[in-house]
Amino acid sequence: MSNAGRKLDLGDEPEEHTSSVSGHDYLSGAGHVRCAFSTTKNVKMGMGVNSRTHESIIYWFVEQVGEETYLGRKLNTRNVPEGDSEPIPKHRLINEFTPQLAYYEEVVAPAMEELEEILEQGDEFREDGRLYSAEMEYGRALSVEERNVRALFGLGLIFSERKELQRTRELLVELVDVKAAFDGKNQHLFNEFGIALRKAELFTEAAVYYRRGLDFVTDDENLYYNLARAHYESGDWSGCLEALIMSHRLNPGMPLARNLFKLIVGLSEDERLLIQYDKPPVPPEVASRARQLLAVEKGRLPLDESPLGWKEISDTAQGRARSGGRSLDVGSRVNMDRFGDD
Repeated sequence: MSNAGRKLDLGDEPEEHTSSVSGHDYLSGAGHVRCAFSTTKNVKMGMGVNSRTHESIIYWFVEQVGEETYLGRKLNTRNVPEGDSEPIPKHRLINEFTPQLAYYEEVVAPAMEELEEILEQGDEFREDGRLYSAEMEYGRALSVEERNVRALFGLGLIFSERKELQRTRELLVELVDVKAAFDGKNQHLFNEFGIALRKAELFTEAAVYYRRGLDFVTDDENLYYNLARAHYESGDWSGCLEALIMSHRLNPGMPLARNLFKLIVGLSEDERLLIQYDKPPVPPEVASRARQLLAVEKGRLPLDESPLGWKEISDTAQGRARSGGRSLDVGSRVNMDRFGDD
C-alpha cells in the first residue's frame, strides 16, 4: 500500500488538499481524523533453534471523537470495523499507528458504505412490515460484521413482533453485553427494543434495555418514563417511582408522567383494583411521594381538586415522544389503561 510508511503528524494543521484521497475524507468535516491505520506486532513462532519471528499487521478504523480522544476498532476480513472500540491516546496514535489512506479510500470506505446501505434497507423493510425481507437484510449485514448492533437490534424487533420469544431471549443475552460505540444515531435502539420487549410482556428484560440506553443518554425523560412503565408492569413500585421522578425532573410538564403518578395514587386507594389487575399493594411511602409530587406541581391543581380524575386516564392518556433522533411510541398497553399505543 502506497502510504504504508507515512506517519500522520497530528500536531500540525493538515493542509486542505491532503484531507481526502480521491473523494473519501480521512478527516471529518470538523477536521477530525477518520481513517484506516495499521500497527505491527512481532509474533514468535516455533521453539528453540527452530523459532522465528513473524511480523503481523493489524488494520484499524480510527475516529477522532474529541480534541485528543481517538477510538479504534479492528478491521475484519470483510474490511469493516468489528468488535468493541478501544481508546487510543494521541501519543500512541502518532508513534505506533500508520495511516493507510489508499486502503481506506479504495477498500474500507466502500465496504462501510455498502454495509450501511444493507442496514438501511433492512430498517426500511422492517418499518414497512416486510419482516421476512428485513430479516434477510439483517442476516446479510451480520455476514459482514458478526455482531453489528443495528442488525442484532433489528432482528430482535422482528422476533419480538412475531412473538418468537425464545429467539428474542437468545438475542437479549448477546445484545446486553455489546459494548460497541454508539455514535449518536443508535442509542434509540435500546428504547425501541425495550418497547418491543414490553409489548411482548418481557417486562424485566425491557427494564434492562432501558437502563442500558441510559448508559449512553442520561437526560432523556422518555427513557426514564419507559423504564418506570416497565417497572409498573412488573409490580416494582419503588423502581417505578424512582424512574418516574427522574423523568419528571427532566420534563415537569410531561403529561404521561403525571398520569402515571395519578395511577399510582389511584391504585393505592382501591384494593379491589389491585386484585382485579393483579398488582401488589402500593407501599404507603410510594403513594405518599407520588401524591406530594402531584400536589406541588407548579401551576397545576392538587390531585383532589383536579378536574381530571385518575379513573379517566384510560380515555385521555395518549402520547408519542422522541428519543435518539426518532419519533418513538413511549407507551404500550397497561392492563387497565392505554398510554399511546398505535
